[in-house]
Amino acid sequence: MIQMSIPRVHYSRVIGLLEALEDFGGKVDVAKIADDLSLELDDLLPVIEAAEFLGFLRAESGDILLTDEGSKFLSDGTRGRKKHLGNRLITLDQFKKLIEFVSQKEEKEITKEELSNFLTEELHEIDSDVASEWMIEWGRHGLLLRYNSKEDKIKLL
Repeated sequence: MIQMSIPRVHYSRVIGLLEALEDFGGKVDVAKIADDLSLELDDLLPVIEAAEFLGFLRAESGDILLTDEGSKFLSDGTRGRKKHLGNRLITLDQFKKLIEFVSQKEEKEITKEELSNFLTEELHEIDSDVASEWMIEWGRHGLLLRYNSKEDKIKLL
């Protein structure tokens, strides 16, 4: 079984895609939505993969379909979406292991370097520096992590 890495697209792009999909009634041809959003398919596909990975949409025979999970997510409003995202992220193996790792630390915090090392050693990430940036990005949006760039510290919320 191949384990997908945390999405490497920005949260706002996933929301934009989901909102556009909702505007199309929850189902649309990938080429149609790419055209509507003025995006190349190569730019749109990683966003689709991220939204599908999170359970918010399903790709099927050239179409994308909004899932019930995606509809619930969209109806939550800004703060609710962040909580919803956090609830979804903690079901993912990468975040479960990260939360467990940080929880074991006395101060419940780690440095970015510790995160990178953890991703290499425990999750076998090839490019752990890039992966750590995305873990922080998604963890912050999901209200799971706080990152202080001045102190280079990552804390659980």
